[in-house]
Amino acid sequence: MTGAGIDTALLEPLARQGLTVRRPASPLTEDLLARELRGAVAYLHGGEERATARALRKAHKTLKVVAFLGVGYENFVDVAAADRLGIAVTNTRGAATDAVATFTVAQIVNANLGIPRHLGERVPGWQGSDELPHELAARKVGIIGMGANGRRIAEILRRGFGVRVSYYSRTRKPEAERDLGISYLSLLDLAASSDILVVMVPETGETRSMVDSSVIGRMPEGAILVNTARPAIVSPGALYTGLEKGRVSMAVFDGFYGRECEEAGELRRDFPDRLLVTGHIASHTAEAMHRMVRQAVKSIENVLTRGSDEHEVGTRPRPRF
Repeated sequence: MTGAGIDTALLEPLARQGLTVRRPASPLTEDLLARELRGAVAYLHGGEERATARALRKAHKTLKVVAFLGVGYENFVDVAAADRLGIAVTNTRGAATDAVATFTVAQIVNANLGIPRHLGERVPGWQGSDELPHELAARKVGIIGMGANGRRIAEILRRGFGVRVSYYSRTRKPEAERDLGISYLSLLDLAASSDILVVMVPETGETRSMVDSSVIGRMPEGAILVNTARPAIVSPGALYTGLEKGRVSMAVFDGFYGRECEEAGELRRDFPDRLLVTGHIASHTAEAMHRMVRQAVKSIENVLTRGSDEHEVGTRPRPRF
């Protein structure tokens, strides 16, 4: 098991099956992970390490299941390799939807009202009326991605604040449009019409750098970018230009680019007051973590006893019942 904030009492069902839970120190390199997985039958993935094809091959004689804590497994587990090796991969879709949506809306409120820059100030020190923030109901919010998280964000914004919401998704969601009163736009049109642009898609080969210069270049001057998905979905170079030219007034990230990204250092150096960065904590509430761990533990039990689980994300052949 890897990851922080996990209540080990929730792993008791595995202990009752005679399994011993091992919790290695992190972070894990590919070699360390391969060593830790040797002889393991299940792997509860709650950390930031990459379960590569090489690491999985080293463990394939015993490893039956990788239970990923969260939804966006694509950049952390080589599912294609797991499929070839007959290893089940599961995720915890839906378990953290409320936590992620609530956190994202909170960051929208933070950025829209400029709360971070006023913390500790006894008086606001306004220089003119043009500095006053806008109420959310007066803003137009665009959401990239209308999965469970995107829909919940839209629901809170529409029903809680009366915000005008539009969205872009690979497939249209007529039911969400009808139920929530939201509208579908192309990606570029969404960027052009949004005072606040929210990124809520998983990181894949298709979505990496999806928010590039063509998207940021269409945003209204002074717009806010909120990315509580994965940082790589937003091109760091395009973001730098957007901040430099004032197209983006503030950028919000939950998790930031790695140290190997030179542009990440430049962003932090040149725009410290216009970046609001947290450490990938959107799903980290006690309730969400408990739901995710319970769901992951149940998936491990199902694969080890029945051979499959309803939360599998790969395409490996599964037994029929």
